[in-house]
Amino acid sequence: MNKEWSEEELKEMAQQLANPHGSEGVKTGERMSHGNGQMIHRTIDLLEIKANDYVLEIGPGKGAHVSSIIELAENIKYQGIDISETMVAESSELNENLISAGSVAFALSNGNTIEFPDNSFDKIFTVNTVYFWENPLVYSTEIFRILKPGGTFALSFSDSTFMKQLPFTKFGFTLYNKAEAENLLIDAHFKIEKTIEELEVTKRNLGEEVERPVVIVFAKK
Repeated sequence: MNKEWSEEELKEMAQQLANPHGSEGVKTGERMSHGNGQMIHRTIDLLEIKANDYVLEIGPGKGAHVSSIIELAENIKYQGIDISETMVAESSELNENLISAGSVAFALSNGNTIEFPDNSFDKIFTVNTVYFWENPLVYSTEIFRILKPGGTFALSFSDSTFMKQLPFTKFGFTLYNKAEAENLLIDAHFKIEKTIEELEVTKRNLGEEVERPVVIVFAKK
């Protein structure tokens, strides 16, 4: 029998997904690591990261996938930024050896500005964070600013048609379809390279297995 979730429970779930915090945030990070794993690795595969690339990920969560990025080619450097202190601590602990080696770093971010110089990164990607951007156009423009000319940004999310069915998304989520996401990036001066639409089987945050539509927009500076 499916559990009946109260409005307060759904609101708390939404808040944890937006910004995992405390002991419950650690559990949320674990669930996100499993639930988003296919999307994350699919995005990484399609991003075509190569030797000497400097890669930024926005919202890496626990960062369980970071070692797989570093192993793709020689001399890759990775930077993760997250608005969650809990996730920065978790990912830093999990990737301690890579941090010590100087190939990986994590930093806390305010979700509005990105504290790196212009033209810093070869590749930037983010998975399932766009719903929580406070000012999407301003933040997209920040991403454009720190991407190197000719660099690629990959924006991965689940289509609004699916997301609207999840009861917690009415609390603080901004939902997108393919066209809305592409137009957001175009308004931030990106050029859309391609958009991939796929279906994957995963588990919802409420526990049940479901077929989820995945959209990955690849944009160039």
